[in-house]
Amino acid sequence: MPSATQRPTAQPLPVYFIGHAGASLLFREDPNSVVVRRNLRAIGREIQAIRPAPKAILTLSGHFEASEIHGPGVIEVNVKPTTPILHDFVNDFHDTRPDLYQQDWKHRDAPDLGTAVWKHLRAGTEKTPAIAAKRVERGVDHGLWVPFKVMFPDDSEEGPLEIPIVQVSTFHGYDLASQIRLGESLQALRKEGYLIIGSGMAVHSFASLAEIAAETTDAGRVATTEKVIKESRTLDDHIRAATIIRNAEGRRAALLALEPLYEFKRSHPTVEHFTPLLVAAGAAGDADVEVLGEDVVEPGFSYINFRFQ
Repeated sequence: MPSATQRPTAQPLPVYFIGHAGASLLFREDPNSVVVRRNLRAIGREIQAIRPAPKAILTLSGHFEASEIHGPGVIEVNVKPTTPILHDFVNDFHDTRPDLYQQDWKHRDAPDLGTAVWKHLRAGTEKTPAIAAKRVERGVDHGLWVPFKVMFPDDSEEGPLEIPIVQVSTFHGYDLASQIRLGESLQALRKEGYLIIGSGMAVHSFASLAEIAAETTDAGRVATTEKVIKESRTLDDHIRAATIIRNAEGRRAALLALEPLYEFKRSHPTVEHFTPLLVAAGAAGDADVEVLGEDVVEPGFSYINFRFQ
């Protein structure tokens, strides 16, 4: 098991934000899904090539928001050993793809490193205040294991992922600025061997798909699809422009300025898939930013990926 007190790295490790997609990514063969898998696989190879290897991948998922019972100011850190993967799909695949419920993803946990992160958050730093944090025991949600199964396949030339996973929640609720502050609190860990990955989606709206499905004519479906894809593309463009700002304060202001936009409210009826990007941006500081992979935007969804380094 890796030590929580390993010597800090000379340079901060990168921060990534990935568009995680859903469980159908594992079997869909349409052109967009092929591109999304290719983009994620390239990021996986890039991470596997980092030397010295990170001692842990600190993950934040659009499907791990702190529990409402703990209140809006609490972060949860997983410390469960031998975590199972969760088949927590939005859609019911029992009739169409029952094999999905047999899927697994082999990975390493590090409860000691999770405890180290918990202590770090509770202690705060000279630049960041302490955060109320609780240790919890949970499994690995599909916002992590589905894209990670694509990024780090067991049969790859690099071999299976040996870097352990530490799962940290986002804050419960709609205070977007608090998510950036969480990232700022995690920033120092980048020099201590933690590579941070926020897994969410820049655009994530099942409500938009429902609007298309509700149309009763071909003409109505075409018109509504065009409207929704325009909304999705517009928000993707805004998020891209805000995120690639290198100055941390400028990036923070630009990302928070997205919330009142019509396209944001349409594309994020709830914000849990957007908040991992805010945490990643906060953890990045003034780092350079690069969009990774080919562009994929669908009605209601964007699969954009970023690297901060």
